[in-house]
Formats: sequence, C-alpha cells, structure tokens
Amino acid sequence: MQKEIISIIEKSTETTMESARKVAELNQRTFEKLFQQQADLTAFYMDATTRSLELFGKAKGYQDLMAGQTALLRECGERCITVMRDGMAMANESVTEYSALAQEGFKAAQAEVARASSVAMKAAA
Repeated sequence: MQKEIISIIEKSTETTMESARKVAELNQRTFEKLFQQQADLTAFYMDATTRSLELFGKAKGYQDLMAGQTALLRECGERCITVMRDGMAMANESVTEYSALAQEGFKAAQAEVARASSVAMKAAA
C-alpha cells in the first residue's frame, strides 16, 4: 500500500515537473517571438524617423514636405496594421498551444486520480 502511494506521488511529481517545463518552454518561445517583433518595429520606427528628418532637409517646398510626410505616415500605418495582425496570429497560436497543454494536464490528472482511487478502494477492501 505505501509503495503504491509513494509511486503515485512520484508519478504525480514527474508529471507536474514535465508540465511546468513545457509551459516554461512555451512562455520562452512566445516571449522570443514578441520580443523580435518589437525589436523589428523599433528598428522600423528609427528608420522612419531618420527618413522624416531627411525629408526636412531635402524637401523643395511645403507641398513636397507634406507629400513625403504623408507617404511616410501611410507606410507607418500599414506597418502597424501588419504588426497587429501578426501579433494576433501569434496570440492565437499560443492560446492553441496552452489549450493543448491544459488538456494534456487534465488527462494526466484524471489518470492519476483514477489510479489513486483504485489503490484506495483496494486498501479499503
């Protein structure tokens, strides 16, 4: 009886540690993707700022400056929309993976509870 209980506890601990490792890996992958996206966006904004400042020096007049600024603003807006779409896609991916991990955890917990119940029933008999 005690060996079976110890075995159940060991199995439960192993399962918990494995689940925690998987969640940590998923967290790390998600963080890396989001960080890379933010780094790319920051580089884009730095480039856009540089191009905006260059426009002030190269523009031949007010109309030329406004046309350049408008084109740059349009490009920034398009880039933001793309980043938001990509971010939502990444979030959906992560949700799917987290859901799969949760389902896996529920199944493992259910199996352990069934095993513990079986041991308890045998002990009670």
